[in-house]
Amino acid sequence: MKRRSRIALALGLFLFALNAWICHELFTADFVNNLLSNEAAFSSIGRFFREHPLDHSWFPWFNAGMAMEYAYQPLLPALSGLTAALTGWSDTRALHFILAFSYCCGPVTLFWLAWDWSESLSLSLTAALAYSLTSPAEWLVPVLRFFPGGHLGALRLNNLVFYGEGPHIVAVSMLPLAFLFLRRAIVRGGAVNIVVAGIAASALALTNAFGAFTVALGAISIVLALGRGVRPVLITGICSYLWISPWLPPSLILWIRRASWSTGGLFQSDARSHLAIPAIIVMTGLTWFLTRRLRGSFERFAILIAIWMCAIPLCYFWRDRLTLVPLASRYQLELEMAISLLLGCALRWIWTRSPSAFRIALLALLTLVGLRQAIIFRRYAAVLLKPIDITKTVEYKVVDWLARNRPRERAMVSGDPEYIFNLYTDSPQLSAGHEPTAPNWMQRVAVFIIYTGLDTGSHDAEDSIFWLKAYGAHTIYVPGPASREHYHPFPNPHKFDGILPVLWHEEDDTIFGVPQRSGSMAHAIPRDALVTRQPVNGVDLDPARAYVAALDNPSLPLARLDWTSPSRAVIDAGMAPGQLVSVQETWMQGWRATANGRPVRVFGDKLGLIVIDPNCSGPCHIDLSFGPTTEGWIVRILSLTVTFLAPLVLFVRKRASRPATKA
Repeated sequence: MKRRSRIALALGLFLFALNAWICHELFTADFVNNLLSNEAAFSSIGRFFREHPLDHSWFPWFNAGMAMEYAYQPLLPALSGLTAALTGWSDTRALHFILAFSYCCGPVTLFWLAWDWSESLSLSLTAALAYSLTSPAEWLVPVLRFFPGGHLGALRLNNLVFYGEGPHIVAVSMLPLAFLFLRRAIVRGGAVNIVVAGIAASALALTNAFGAFTVALGAISIVLALGRGVRPVLITGICSYLWISPWLPPSLILWIRRASWSTGGLFQSDARSHLAIPAIIVMTGLTWFLTRRLRGSFERFAILIAIWMCAIPLCYFWRDRLTLVPLASRYQLELEMAISLLLGCALRWIWTRSPSAFRIALLALLTLVGLRQAIIFRRYAAVLLKPIDITKTVEYKVVDWLARNRPRERAMVSGDPEYIFNLYTDSPQLSAGHEPTAPNWMQRVAVFIIYTGLDTGSHDAEDSIFWLKAYGAHTIYVPGPASREHYHPFPNPHKFDGILPVLWHEEDDTIFGVPQRSGSMAHAIPRDALVTRQPVNGVDLDPARAYVAALDNPSLPLARLDWTSPSRAVIDAGMAPGQLVSVQETWMQGWRATANGRPVRVFGDKLGLIVIDPNCSGPCHIDLSFGPTTEGWIVRILSLTVTFLAPLVLFVRKRASRPATKA
């Protein structure tokens, strides 16, 4: 190994050790004081993967059920579940270990990208240290400053732990690897570089939507910086998508695009956006033209990628929420990486043009600042990563009571206890999880009206109970004004007092029972009770009144539903001719059913719930299962084709490129 390569390796290990020293508690943490984030939801999905490695087509735990790919991008939860299975750790500790490792790897991969491309140790180390020990986003956006030290705070660590940005952090940490091997595939060629570039790009898309978009912008910037490489980048991108398409089918991409408005960073495609986006494209083109004569292509890449990585969040924060892409405010982490690369380029430019005395003074200054920053970050991490005893929290007490006393029943677990609920029970929830990708729009409307009571007037409790019954919830947790729960999502937390039976009450927290005629989520209903018009909003109850009345009608036969696996259930009922079976589970394409061995029609009502037309008279045994749709089979075939064909093509090309040997 060459001397410079050995130095680079040592510096990479130093960067990992520095960041590990800052956040070392996270490697072994079970619960830290961040229950307000949805981090535990990722651990819950990881638990599901761990317990159902061969049957994860349907995910029944969140939002009245959904296809597994709608729960969240699978890579981080799958790694968490695998780690927990191999080590015996809890699902939360396994997730934290992966997050800590990724946090520490982020500066290392950035260093590797810069070193591999620029071959400058000073540039690479400066960029990686800036990324480790500063927060450029806080320099530029005062509203992001959370730390008493002002703009010297640890934004990346805070976003990881306090806001539960784990998937985003993991994706950003892998981003330099995708850039590195994309550039190698263009400049050096070779099957290994192309395959690794494709795997890295695929991993980004399977981890977080931000990573998928950013790697595309980075690929464009690499091509512009090098002045070539369109073909290998397109081939790598297409093959990468086809490979992972079963987890990110076109229908899900369209759903994410439509639903992106519903989280922080409202997407408003207005006239300002229509002007700003072309302006930034023109700026990118002008920058490319003006930087063509730069000696180093890496500097050109750093400038080009920084234009977009800075423009997206800064337009949002500086220009009155001017939104270039959905969730524009969340690109602050990519901004920090891009600014750190520019700082590395700037320092190398200064370093190579400065006398020795100035270099010594600059090095001393940067060392002192770095030491101070490392101490600040470490002190902040010690507070941020302080462990808690989960059993002493109100969140755990609520979840534990429901898990022990009302198992297998759907609950509406309000506020932050919903995130840890499925760490301890398989019981389904009416809400929870990552709501922007929840596929049942009316389920989200119902949860909204139950929380807010918006425009319900004196019928707040009545309307909320109506929706709870419609979606099969048997219990609801309501935190009062003095509760230790963080969100307090009910503006009127006493609306159920004296109306619903109290099942559990402690401090200012209450679990109410929702009276239901049956404990099953399958119900025989008359055909005229079918919901055939989607309610306009949460106070438009008329389309579903006959349906909810049928749920309580004692003259109708009861239906028993038993889940035999996450994706399969059996239903037994004594049916009369013309009756339907309603299953209070989200309808999606892919549900199929047989009744007494005959295939029967399965469809969705206008509440987004499953309806089966069994055409039975008397005892009826229904087998209900969820499996791939036509789209699902197509993307699976394409994925398998890429899996087996791409390595073969690369092998053939490699053999063909070898020079012929003389006889």
